[in-house]
Amino acid sequence: MIIQPEPWQQRSSYTRCETLDAGQWAWEFLRRNPDYQREWQEFWDIWQALEAAYGKPPDRDFCAWKNDPRAWVPASECEDGECRIDQDKVLIECALGARWGFHKFPPDPRDDDPVGQGRLSWRPRAEEPLPVLPEDGLEPGPAQMALVFDLSLPLKGQLEKARHQLQLETSRRRREQGLQPRRVRLLKDRWTNLLRILDADSQGELDPARSKFGEAAVQEALALRDGAYRDLLRIPD
Repeated sequence: MIIQPEPWQQRSSYTRCETLDAGQWAWEFLRRNPDYQREWQEFWDIWQALEAAYGKPPDRDFCAWKNDPRAWVPASECEDGECRIDQDKVLIECALGARWGFHKFPPDPRDDDPVGQGRLSWRPRAEEPLPVLPEDGLEPGPAQMALVFDLSLPLKGQLEKARHQLQLETSRRRREQGLQPRRVRLLKDRWTNLLRILDADSQGELDPARSKFGEAAVQEALALRDGAYRDLLRIPD
C-alpha cells in the first residue's frame, strides 16, 4: 500500500512535528518504509479474510480462527523471544510487530499517531556493549572518546575518574568544537527535513530534494526509514 505523503516542498505541512517525542518520530520514519507498507497491506488483507470467515469480537470463533494456517507463521520466522508460541506457531499480528520492533496490533501506515494514542509501544532493545578498542578496529569520531582502564586494578576509582574526565571533555568540545548534544528538541528541525526527503522520494522527486538538502541528508533519511528509526528511541527529549 502507499500512503499519501505530505507536500514536501511546504514546510508548513509538517507543523505537527514540533511536538513529537522520540517514539513518535520513530513511527514517522517507519510508516514511510515501503516494505512495512507492503507487509502491513498483506497482513490486513489476511486479517479481513479471517474476520469474514470467523467473525469479529465478541462473536469471533477463535478456535476455528487459530486453526486456520493463514492466522499463524512458524515460530522460526519470529526471532523475537517475547512472542507467545503455541505449538511452534506465532500469531501473524505478533510476528509482524516483532519484525518491526513494536508491541500491540500493527498500525496502518496512514495512522498519524498510534504511539501517542497508545496503539503502539516500542519493544525495548537490548543494550549494545560499548566498543572495545583497538580490538574492534574503530577510530573514535568527533563525538566519541576512548579511555583505557587497567582491569588488574579496582574499577571503582577508575570509573569515577573516567566520569569526571568525560564531563570535562564534553564541556570542552561543546565550547571549542561546537559539539551538539543529541536531544529530540534539538534535532526535530533536521528530522523534519529528513521526512520531507522521504516524502519527495515517494512522489518521485528525490533529485530536487537531494539538490535542496544534500546527499548526506538523503542517505540519513533512507537509513532511518530502513531500520535506524529504532535508534531514535535512545535519544532523550
